Amino acid sequence: MTSRLHDVNQQLQEILFQLENLAAEDEACDDLVLNLQDTMTERQNLLLNLTEAEGAGDRQFLQTQLQMTEEFLNRTKSLQAHRQQLLSISSQSKRQLNVYKTIDANR
Repeated sequence: MTSRLHDVNQQLQEILFQLENLAAEDEACDDLVLNLQDTMTERQNLLLNLTEAEGAGDRQFLQTQLQMTEEFLNRTKSLQAHRQQLLSISSQSKRQLNVYKTIDANR
């Protein structure tokens, strides 16, 4: 079970890396985000099963997993904030463009 958890952690690292290095408007982002959600859910289930199967388990191992969880959360929050900022800028640009079109149409 711990080897599968290691694989899932690696998958999460790769997905986050791809999202961090992909343009927000790239359509592949949607698939990556869905994959990220599925992989996160799988990781949660693996951790739950691991702690239930082994009781308290190896304290150091669980502490490492907690740190990884916090790292994953921080990276996803940063990605989300960046994407929201890009959407806001895009929306503002569209409004400005519409204003210019309206002004141009009234001439």
